[in-house]
Amino acid sequence: MNYIQQRRQTLTQSLKKHGVDAFLVTAVPNVTYLTGFTGDSSYYIATHRHNYIVSDARYEEQIREECTELEVIIRGHDKTTLEAAAEVLNKSGAKNVAVEGNRITVGELEQLKSLSPRITFVPINGEVESMRLIKDPSEVEQIRAAVRIAERAFQMFTATLRETDTEKEMVDALDGYIRRAGGRAPAFQPIVAVGERGALPHAPPTNKQLGEGSKLVIDWGVDLIYKCDLTRTIRSPFTTMPMRKNKYERVGVNFEEVYNIVLSAQNAALAMIKPGVKAKDVDAAVRKVFDSAKLRRGPKDVKLSDFFTHGLGHGIGLELHEAPRIRANSNDVLDSGMVISIEPALYIPGWGGVRIEDNVLVTHNGCTLLSSVARQLPAGVEQETEEAVE
Repeated sequence: MNYIQQRRQTLTQSLKKHGVDAFLVTAVPNVTYLTGFTGDSSYYIATHRHNYIVSDARYEEQIREECTELEVIIRGHDKTTLEAAAEVLNKSGAKNVAVEGNRITVGELEQLKSLSPRITFVPINGEVESMRLIKDPSEVEQIRAAVRIAERAFQMFTATLRETDTEKEMVDALDGYIRRAGGRAPAFQPIVAVGERGALPHAPPTNKQLGEGSKLVIDWGVDLIYKCDLTRTIRSPFTTMPMRKNKYERVGVNFEEVYNIVLSAQNAALAMIKPGVKAKDVDAAVRKVFDSAKLRRGPKDVKLSDFFTHGLGHGIGLELHEAPRIRANSNDVLDSGMVISIEPALYIPGWGGVRIEDNVLVTHNGCTLLSSVARQLPAGVEQETEEAVE
């Protein structure tokens, strides 16, 4: 089945609904979605009878390999892609042209108006993004492939950790393992946070060494055109509990206890996921777990949900963060075929954080985890018996 052709047909059918003669698509992920082209700096134009891709000579051969069903317009070096697209629209006779209102800049829209004064440009928000909400089988398989590469990279990473590795060195190593395992690149700069620095959700890498903390937050993803996004929190292989030599990592909070609360919250979210469920209700289920949980040791007279400082998750696909949004103020409703991340966390200042993130496919009667990296702590891990250190 030619899924890409089906997508173009769906967009063409929307022209009548919007009262336009053509649709100019400029956002890179949306161009990829509609054409299969894996480069950038190119636009897609849909009319009732034609499908154009407008690019430059750098990509001419690649486009002819990847986009055999499109009319290819290669601009000269003396004009911009926007100028070339305006020429195509002028020659098409279109009177009303839709543009991506949530993607095109004010400057680009003004330039289009000056290049094509006889055309009325109609900003339309989220047309292609709404099509991308539900992944077809080919998209799901590409996300699964990215996850498999991420899992291999994680195995290589954890197998080669050294006590003296700094956060910066570990980030660089994980970047390399992602590429070595088959990824085009990381989906984002990996996050590797030692000890108390795990309380920073997006901790920038420092020279803090692995042996200086008792736990490690690892957030990584793979760009394989389609993307994945995973997080695990593990005990340090070298330090099982906060030590006197580390004056920064506050003791008095039990790692296993915090970890299992976060895992319970993720399980509560997974149990709720199915078509028809409101995204905000899944977020609320996690916060309910945190609100009802109490730490035997640690901060007193607080709601643990106060330590969960971001939304529960997001859609994932051609972009790392896309619809649906899984958070308290979301109006999105889950449906079969959506792929989302579920990433509950607790960030306790001075102690660190625990985050567990997995990518999930919404199915007709529930959901399926796309990743197989262990979520439970290894069996037989001893409970910490931490004593307060002055």
